[in-house]
Amino acid sequence: MAQVSNTFSTYQSNRLREEFANAIYMISPEETPALSLFPRENTVSKHPEWSTDTLATPSTTNQQIEGDDYAYSAIVATTRVGNYTEIARKTYVITGTDEVADKAGPSSELGRERRKKGTELKTDMEVSLLANKASVVGTDSTARQTGGFAAWITSNDNRGSTGADGGFSGGVVTAATNGTQRAFTRAILDNCILNTYNSGGNPTIFMCSPYVKTVFSSFMQGANTSTIYNSVRGEEQATIFAAADTYRSDFGVIDIMPNRQLARAGATLARNGYLIDLSKVAVGTLRDIFEDRPAKTGDAEKRAILCEFALLMKNQAAHSIAADLFGLTSAT
Repeated sequence: MAQVSNTFSTYQSNRLREEFANAIYMISPEETPALSLFPRENTVSKHPEWSTDTLATPSTTNQQIEGDDYAYSAIVATTRVGNYTEIARKTYVITGTDEVADKAGPSSELGRERRKKGTELKTDMEVSLLANKASVVGTDSTARQTGGFAAWITSNDNRGSTGADGGFSGGVVTAATNGTQRAFTRAILDNCILNTYNSGGNPTIFMCSPYVKTVFSSFMQGANTSTIYNSVRGEEQATIFAAADTYRSDFGVIDIMPNRQLARAGATLARNGYLIDLSKVAVGTLRDIFEDRPAKTGDAEKRAILCEFALLMKNQAAHSIAADLFGLTSAT
């Protein structure tokens, strides 16, 4: 049917109000599992240091003659290690007019940006703490950098072929050398857990990219894996179990924790899985997250959100890394 001649419709009207939702919808993931789980400690300098030590290897020949005089063993000094704090920041500037103008969504642009930039700062900190990056002492023209989790691990690493350790040496942490990427397997996970247990660690978390988590869930399809089914009674809907969140290993229960920030940061971060003992790692904060308000130099409000922090790797032998995994897809 055709419209009646001279009908006035919305297409001719210039008096219709615009409809603009009074909300802003953000999809980007904002969880920061490592930053949330790692214990916090205050530091008092830009170069926090600590000591590590190990027990002597158990001996089967510690039998002594009755009445024998003592022979005194040499004392082995502890190992002194440390990291450097890095300064992370997010900045924004809003004109005075924009701040007071009526707008859809939050009434204050300053408040909205404060929340958004604060979240972005935390996600930057998250990936920086876990990254395979060296520590940098810094100068007046070079930013300090904290050595990341993946760079520290040398005792219990499981790397692809051609991969090589970084680790702490000469007062700084050096980055590991990436190896050939490979598929994540149960054998890799079991090897990391076994080596960490033998070293004295008690890890409770395996943190990985979302894709690696899906590979872990496929382990329950293996021939040597027990499968548990829920009974279905009456008219209850059946449930398909296609995922697993916990791994009961020979040496304790490990929670498998996907970290979406590893995937968001790209293949460089997603290629590593982290077996973590929370009692042997912390986030050191010299300056916790705060908002700075620089002096006004015009008709605008300037803001900066900053944090100065460091990864405190109490003893790298308490942890492990499954490195060089396909972390985004079956081939990347």
